[in-house]
Amino acid sequence: MQKNIDSALSAEARSHLKSISQADIIVGIPSYNNVLTATYVISQVISGLETHFPDKRSVIFISDGNSVDGTLTSVKTVNLPSKINLIPAVYVGVSGKGSAIKAIFEASTYLGVKAVALVDSDLCSITPEWMKLLVSPALSGTGLVVPYYSRRKYDGTITNFLCYPVTASLYGKEIRQPIGGDFGLSIDLVEELLASPLWKMKEVRSFGVDIFETHTALAKGFEVKQAFLGTKDHEPKDPAKQLSPMFRQVIGTMFTCIEHYEPVWKGIRGISEIAGIGEPKHFSTQVPVQVDLQNMIAMYKNGFSEHTHTYKSLLTEDILKKLGQLQLEKHDNYFPPETWARIVYSFIAGFHKAPISARENLVDALRILWIGKVATFVKETAEINVEEAEDKIKEEAKVFENLKPYLMDHF
Repeated sequence: MQKNIDSALSAEARSHLKSISQADIIVGIPSYNNVLTATYVISQVISGLETHFPDKRSVIFISDGNSVDGTLTSVKTVNLPSKINLIPAVYVGVSGKGSAIKAIFEASTYLGVKAVALVDSDLCSITPEWMKLLVSPALSGTGLVVPYYSRRKYDGTITNFLCYPVTASLYGKEIRQPIGGDFGLSIDLVEELLASPLWKMKEVRSFGVDIFETHTALAKGFEVKQAFLGTKDHEPKDPAKQLSPMFRQVIGTMFTCIEHYEPVWKGIRGISEIAGIGEPKHFSTQVPVQVDLQNMIAMYKNGFSEHTHTYKSLLTEDILKKLGQLQLEKHDNYFPPETWARIVYSFIAGFHKAPISARENLVDALRILWIGKVATFVKETAEINVEEAEDKIKEEAKVFENLKPYLMDHF
């Protein structure tokens, strides 16, 4: 196997691939310090592959970020059936989830597989059925299978207020979880992704990889379906305290994809449903995401002052006036859906027009407003259940669809 200078495959991974030679399915599991959950995830993957694909040759690739907690040592102890091989190896290159996935993609092309599944290594809710739901459509030619989860009320806030409404509105597909992380992919899409010039972005090599996969699949015309996976229980994160790097990587990548695929999304109108796989499942999650509302409000107000110049350069006078009033009203962070959609679209257009050197600061400025939007949502939904909160998120996404001409006029 000839080594690509930009390859994410380590010498150890290459040695494993040479010994395996060929496979039908590869299940990639990016990992970093997941010793408490990785072996459980693998056990569920094995059960799913044995049950649903007993005649297929399968490989499980643990693509690790050089864990220091013994993750790789622990996964090597898992007992494997004869038709399933394990590759436990550290990827090389830029540290991040995207590099881990790139190694998995490269391995899939070497092995000549027909389908690829990606699942997170911190999952507590994965079941063997996930393999059937993610892999079967990809084996039958579906380009991308995205997950559809039942999630906690305050989980997935980057998705809920940015990636979901923007992706659905621009590409015209009702994809609720465009950065869910648990995907099924055809080998044709994998090859398309590997050929993309966007790998040169450090954000794509990190947490930006999921939105990159989804936007590329949509822009390149691949069929996309969603799998009803039920509950997603994993390590929860407070939006204000723990998501700053992820926000920069995901939103920086999404805005770059929007720029890269401009000729595609500008010609799309409306939003259509996508086919579902399996039966919708509505299970309640046991542990709620804990959010610190007062801290979010404080971060919003302090951060707003730091980015005033950016806001003045991007936002209209009426929006600036509204935001200015919020600064003067104690604990008031109300963002009407129309205002929020115009803000996001203004930032997408501003990102497109800004020099590369100014783009990270622009994304940071949007992050402050997003924190305010999340705080608003927390206050507005404090007394309602998960299903009612979900309805509210979907209603707000329709506003993005209606205001898409605003983006096109400013892009």
